[in-house]
Amino acid sequence: MITLSRVQKSFGSKVLFKDCSLQIGVRDRIGLIGPNGSGKTTLFRMILGEESIDGGEILIAKGVKIGYLPQEIFSLTGDTVLNEVLKGVETITSLQDKMGVLEEELLSLKDPKEQERLAKEYGKLQERYAILGGYGLEAESRRILKGLGFKERDFERPTVELSGGWLMRIALAKILLQSPDLLLLDEPTNHLDLSSLIWLEEFLINYPGAMVIVSHDRVFLNHLIDRIAEIEGQKVDLYYGNYDHYLEEKEARRQILEATYKTQQRKIEQTERFIERFRAKNTKSSQVQSRIKMLEKMERIELPKERKEVRFRFPIPPRSGHKVIEVKNLHKSYGEIQVYRGIDLALYRGDKVALVGPNGAGKSTLLKILAGVLDFEEGKVDLGKNVTRAYFAQHQFDLLRPENTVFEELLSIATEESQTELRNLLGMFLFSGEDIEKRVSVLSGGEKSRLVLAKMLLKPANFLLLDEPTSHLDIPSRNVLEIALEQFQGTICLITHDRHLINQIANKVIEIDHGVPHLFLGNYDDYLYKKQIGSEQPNKEVEKEVEEKSPKEKSKYRVKEERRRSAQQMDQYRRQLSSLEKRFQEVERSLHEATQTLDRLNQKLSDPNLYLNQKETFETIETHKRVKEQIKELTQAWESLALELEELRRMDLMSNHKRSCSN
Repeated sequence: MITLSRVQKSFGSKVLFKDCSLQIGVRDRIGLIGPNGSGKTTLFRMILGEESIDGGEILIAKGVKIGYLPQEIFSLTGDTVLNEVLKGVETITSLQDKMGVLEEELLSLKDPKEQERLAKEYGKLQERYAILGGYGLEAESRRILKGLGFKERDFERPTVELSGGWLMRIALAKILLQSPDLLLLDEPTNHLDLSSLIWLEEFLINYPGAMVIVSHDRVFLNHLIDRIAEIEGQKVDLYYGNYDHYLEEKEARRQILEATYKTQQRKIEQTERFIERFRAKNTKSSQVQSRIKMLEKMERIELPKERKEVRFRFPIPPRSGHKVIEVKNLHKSYGEIQVYRGIDLALYRGDKVALVGPNGAGKSTLLKILAGVLDFEEGKVDLGKNVTRAYFAQHQFDLLRPENTVFEELLSIATEESQTELRNLLGMFLFSGEDIEKRVSVLSGGEKSRLVLAKMLLKPANFLLLDEPTSHLDIPSRNVLEIALEQFQGTICLITHDRHLINQIANKVIEIDHGVPHLFLGNYDDYLYKKQIGSEQPNKEVEKEVEEKSPKEKSKYRVKEERRRSAQQMDQYRRQLSSLEKRFQEVERSLHEATQTLDRLNQKLSDPNLYLNQKETFETIETHKRVKEQIKELTQAWESLALELEELRRMDLMSNHKRSCSN
């Protein structure tokens, strides 16, 4: 579908690509990786023709449609959320507009011949509209918007009211609705919460086209892609398999390259010694010349340069009391919207808690209250003995002073630290040499994240509150942060859409559901498993009784309790499934009947004799419009029920599988 052959690209003296080649097939799912500044976005722009190439060629098959999601936040103004998404499908939107104009004209015309002419034109447009899937377009756009975190009430909101993150979601929705042959997605998960990310992942798993994705989310890459294209050494190296397999294969290739390099170096050293030893001897001159020519022709193996990586660990903080923070009877509202109503919560020393839940559930609100940066209406928040807090939030990027240099920004909160200590700290976060004199205003998102983390390290705290700390960090930097948080000897409460990070560091997960926190012990995989089997936190009195039983009695009780819950869950699945199937069949029957009615009306509108009777013409067009609207609503209901049925059946199968395995 797309072929890059020996492509060359430079910016001034910096060479990005040298003899770079890559092929993208019709169903390829490629993860594009490489350090910041290696040329990932430039590669996308060259494919799109937005960036010229210095040499080589890029061949694109005729008729290939490409959808591109850039990393930069841009403005979408002048329309509502839903209309902005529908604009993305220009052909269908244009047909809708033309059909609307013709409908108005047909109602106003009295000349039968003119009515007949317009009716034929209307019929052609309508047929084209149906072939392109126009009648299901709005329902599909609503489904995509809901998946990406929008509520029904948001669909009519003007886009001018939305933040950059929500505008990026609209841009993503427009691309997904267009369903192009190739998706080029540059950090599509940056502005998504966890539930929207999981929805997008499921959508892309079933996507019929090809995709090239730049992402720093290794779980996202593992679930979606079947090969990795790594930009390294001004070329693109291809690895088959997912991200984890890429790591294994890269290490194997590195070991082979190092062994080959050492062998070649020994050969070169031996040859050079021979040349030096016998250069002056006439009897060996031909052999010396032969070896000199051999060295000149030899293709020297070069080891890739070691990448600079963030390296740091949180200092050992002062020890806090056992109870770090306690929330009692907390109430929090935003105007008429009540987020929390009388909740209780306690975190203890050594807890590493991940807050999860759908967009708008109140995760960031709770984190800000725990961090002491947001007020509330009622209740108490008691901080434990010797607890010191450090809060990382994405909006802190805006609090960095643009006019400051990197060094000045760190110096602004320093107290006793020397300039050497500050420079060493910045060096740990890859700010060295001239980098520390960069203005904050020109820093990338990743550089700002690293600067905020450096400022946190300057003031050690024993309670870290982190809101999306991995945003804009590449995978190596995320790995370093992950290790630092894992080794941190204090308490952590964080929000992140990085499932790998939650799995590695969390020992508790708190799900916020309709303003109520539910506690799950373990990491993200444990949380998912307990959600799937309908597990709840055990009653404390019952748990106490169980703890007093013998090990054999405990085991017997828990097996019995697990079977009871499983049977209860199965019964619930069956009832829900039966009810959904009944509703689904009713909607499907109504949709079929409405579609048949629309076909009859289309035939009637195509009959010239209809327009001899103005009253009947008017009534037919009005009925046609009502039936079209009915079909839109029924199609939306049908798709929603179909998704619910699919999800319920999947959970039913998983439950049956787990039960059969346990038996």
